[in-house]
Amino acid sequence: MAYGGAALTWAAFAAASRRIAQGLAAAGIGPGDRVAIWLSNRPEYLIALFACARLGVTVVHINTRFRAPEVQALLDRTRPSALLTAPPLMALLPEILADARGPLRFVIGLDAGGVTEVGGLPVMAWAALDAAPERLANDATAETACLTFTTSGTTSGPKLVLHTQGSIATHARDVAAATGTDGEGAALLSVVPLCGTFGLAFAMAGVAGGALIVTMERFDAEAADAAIRAHGISHLIGSDDMFLRIAAVAGERAYAPFRFSGFASFSPGADRVMEVCGGLNMAPRGIYGSSEMQALFAQQDAADPIRARIGGGTPVSKRAEVRARDLETGILAAHGELEFRSPSMFSGYLNNPEATAKAMTADGFYRSGDLGRVHHGHSFDFETRIGDALRLGGFLVNPEEIEVFLKRQAGVVEAQVVGARGGTVAVAFVQGDAPDPEALRAACVASLARFKVPAAILALEAFPVTDSPNGVKIQRARLREMADAALAETV
Repeated sequence: MAYGGAALTWAAFAAASRRIAQGLAAAGIGPGDRVAIWLSNRPEYLIALFACARLGVTVVHINTRFRAPEVQALLDRTRPSALLTAPPLMALLPEILADARGPLRFVIGLDAGGVTEVGGLPVMAWAALDAAPERLANDATAETACLTFTTSGTTSGPKLVLHTQGSIATHARDVAAATGTDGEGAALLSVVPLCGTFGLAFAMAGVAGGALIVTMERFDAEAADAAIRAHGISHLIGSDDMFLRIAAVAGERAYAPFRFSGFASFSPGADRVMEVCGGLNMAPRGIYGSSEMQALFAQQDAADPIRARIGGGTPVSKRAEVRARDLETGILAAHGELEFRSPSMFSGYLNNPEATAKAMTADGFYRSGDLGRVHHGHSFDFETRIGDALRLGGFLVNPEEIEVFLKRQAGVVEAQVVGARGGTVAVAFVQGDAPDPEALRAACVASLARFKVPAAILALEAFPVTDSPNGVKIQRARLREMADAALAETV
């Protein structure tokens, strides 16, 4: 691995994970416990993940872009025994821990600079854990809970996707074989956040294949361009916007041919990505994944000029099963809601059997909530989310999450949030007793992750509605038109 000019061999990585495991065990962390990780992309993130796996400990991933109330809610629901973090995030802990502590016993401080206490909890330095002897005992099993991803949902109750060690490890090997991270000289740039399935599945494929992993704590196009050239990066994933920003820095200086690059299209820019990045030898293709099935579940053929630009493709696992169910008739068909069954599948939603049952079919397929078309019974094309989910800042967000927060604010009786500009920008509409849009947006900025903050908040006397056989429904399509018009006026 490479980070900040330093290098770490895989042998050193494995030894470090065994030392951290022993340090955690000596601190009382063991099978059945949970450890939360709130870090940006750096080697210690993966070292801690492997250390926890050796102990039979479940890792709770926390998005580094979450604000204090979101972290509080996640800690309350997952109840970890320890939390790994580093400055500047550590500075937020006194506010967070004032209202959310649960069973937390200590904080693991990375680059903590001698801090011994934060928010009333002791701080154990990463270096102290790393000074422990290597732990040879291994409590890992394929069935042991490994980690949770946080899906979109209301602020008070997002779904927590639980994966076993077997699903994570098996998928990592499948992705490595399908993308070539197990090939000689493979090098991948890890810039998509490790706290989410896209960043983690990609990095785990690098681990499984023994590739060079170059970690970046935050995306910067110039730094990414430099890393690609300096390290001979052969594998890259990201959003379409990220690819275009790298291409803008590259100019006409083509890269050495990439072996694999995949992008998720969060705006109407796929054609541009294919045109610009293809000319730089990046050979991008559409990829598909979810927290439940894991990212890089499927990839399109980069040689197919038509389908390469859309999500979906052929699953990386030869044991994966794909089918579609017609939305109107409920019977299996070539087009409809995509359903999946694969070794990469999640084991359920943490402490939420009702949601787990709702997401599964009677014969064990996951209902994706995505609309698509199946080809030849195995490969498929992703078209869109069936619901009204938004794609903001590279994350899939349920508008209800923002709506619930807005309805808690003074003067707001009802709120509707829709996606403008192709679903990539959130715009909120509120009703109530003279709600103040500027004050509401300030509240969002203070309490929500930046990518969830609406670009505009508009007050309406009444929402546009229509009568249907199932009752009066809000015309969200009309709201989207109004949102696009409002943003156009601000340009």
